[in-house]
Amino acid sequence: MLEIVTGCVVVLACAVLYWRARLVESKAHPLPPAYSGLLPIIGHTHLLLTDTSTIWLTAKKISEFTMKNGGVAFGQFGFGDSIYYFITDPEDAFVVANTCLDKHFLYGFAKYWLGEGLITGSGNHWHRHRQLLKPSFSLPIINGYLEIFNSQSRILLSSLESSSEKGKTDITPQVRKFSLASSYLTTFGKAASSEKNIQKYMKATDEMLCLVMERFQKFWLHNEFIYTLLGYKKLEAELLNSIGEVTNEIMQTKESFFNETQDQSTYISYRPLIQLILEQHSTNQFTDYEISEELHTSIVAAYETTASSLLSVLVMIGSFPKVQEKIYEEIMQVLGSDRDVDKEDLRKLVYTEAVVKETLRLLPTVPVLLRYIDRDVKLKNYTLRAGTNCMLFSCGLQRHSSWGPDADEFRPERWLDPSTLPPFVATDAAFSYGKRSCLGKTYAMTTLKVAVAHIVRKYVITGDYTKLKYELDITLKVFEGHEIGLERRS
Repeated sequence: MLEIVTGCVVVLACAVLYWRARLVESKAHPLPPAYSGLLPIIGHTHLLLTDTSTIWLTAKKISEFTMKNGGVAFGQFGFGDSIYYFITDPEDAFVVANTCLDKHFLYGFAKYWLGEGLITGSGNHWHRHRQLLKPSFSLPIINGYLEIFNSQSRILLSSLESSSEKGKTDITPQVRKFSLASSYLTTFGKAASSEKNIQKYMKATDEMLCLVMERFQKFWLHNEFIYTLLGYKKLEAELLNSIGEVTNEIMQTKESFFNETQDQSTYISYRPLIQLILEQHSTNQFTDYEISEELHTSIVAAYETTASSLLSVLVMIGSFPKVQEKIYEEIMQVLGSDRDVDKEDLRKLVYTEAVVKETLRLLPTVPVLLRYIDRDVKLKNYTLRAGTNCMLFSCGLQRHSSWGPDADEFRPERWLDPSTLPPFVATDAAFSYGKRSCLGKTYAMTTLKVAVAHIVRKYVITGDYTKLKYELDITLKVFEGHEIGLERRS
């Protein structure tokens, strides 16, 4: 018995010594300041073993610590030597985002769902897909979706009628349905077949995102055998089946859809993503499996982020009456009392766009971006070690001191003159950053501007952003304090 205990002590001591040797600062690769709470062997892993609302609060604390220590810090997650660099300095983040294009292993946990699509893919596969899909997210294509965004916004307005009679209320279900219906139509050219299917898809998508986050939090679930043994693999399969039931009915008709659209009698007035991809497929650019990857990726990316962003924008508008009045005046001047938004109107809704951007600056939908460091990367004051990982805190990048002394304040006017924005500023960090920035950012901005125009024109919104509480499930999700009041304008 004594020998066993002695052996365990020796092994543990060796592990601690190795851990310290790995983390020790050297002339070649000095480490930045360590975030507090670093424990031997497990590092900061203990900070992940909690609920997702607490993880968001921890992420904010890490971001604040990093900003106070020059914009670069480090931590450790997982056993042994899993070094993670934390970055909130815009210039250093720009270097990493444009040098290290491989995603962190967390995104690999979603590959059973999204395959090697634009969110989860890396290397040549990702680069080829991005180049092929870039034209599908061009401004002319997005403008073609305005008919959908307008019609779905009007449906959203109708669904909000009952909410306007209840005082402050949670409109999350209506907003999420609006976002999913819009993404389905722009992706497939048709809607999900039933209300039941819409609800099923939303529920399964939420649970899949939670499952991916939970697997990252619990380091023992990184092992495929343990993940399967504990029943998570079975749950994953059930969720994927629920998602597939909704999307497969459309995927199975993709060829007939392509053939139908060649006939002008059945041609629709816009070009959904499935048609654009099928045109690539006809020239052998995409395989059937790759088509499925990108269509699933498109829906979940557009649906989840747009819904969360719209809720945040509405709460912020409701929290600042003077801002809301300026938006209303602009909308009435550009659109009048009931006209739909057209492509010429979009460039005229300058202040409305500024409000959306300012909301996303303070409340980015994806507040932490993870990258794998595949080579030594020289920053201003440190060199990141190859074989480590990096967290780019967009929630810190967008509150960096380069924004000025009012960086933590909601001030949409800062966007009205682009020449006043600071250098290396992460203006698009809400849509990822650098070479892997989201192709759908124009899609998202257009959707949000159209929806906001319709809603503000019809309702006076009241809300209180100081009561917002979020949780981090890959994306930032509000779970409390987002109730708003809707008073119909006379």
